[in-house]
Amino acid sequence: MKALAWILVLGAIGYFGYTNFVKPLTAEENEVQMIENKYDGAVEEYMQAVRKAGGLGMDTISDVEDAIRKIRGTKAAILNLKRRLKDEAAIQKAKVLEAKMRQFYGKNDLIWF
Repeated sequence: MKALAWILVLGAIGYFGYTNFVKPLTAEENEVQMIENKYDGAVEEYMQAVRKAGGLGMDTISDVEDAIRKIRGTKAAILNLKRRLKDEAAIQKAKVLEAKMRQFYGKNDLIWF
C-alpha cells in the first residue's frame, strides 16, 4: 500500500514538473525562439567585431556593419512574426524579445525605425 502511495506521489510530482518546466513549445514559440537564437548570435558577433575594431582600428569596420545588418534582419523578422502570432505565450515571448532588442539599440546608439 505504501508503494502505491509513493508511486502516485512521484507520478503527480513528475506530471507537475513536466507541465510547468519541460513541456514542449508550440510552433509559434519555436519560431520566436529561433529568431531569438539568431539575434543572440548576431549580438555576440557584433560585440566581437566592436572589440576587434577598438584594438585594430578601421580594418574591421565591415565586420561591425555585417553584424548590424544581421541584427536588423532579426528585428524585421520578429516584427513581421509578431503581426501574425495567435498563441498568447508566443506573443509574450515576442514582446520580451522586442524589448530586449530595443534596449540593445538604445545602448549602442542604433536607430530603431
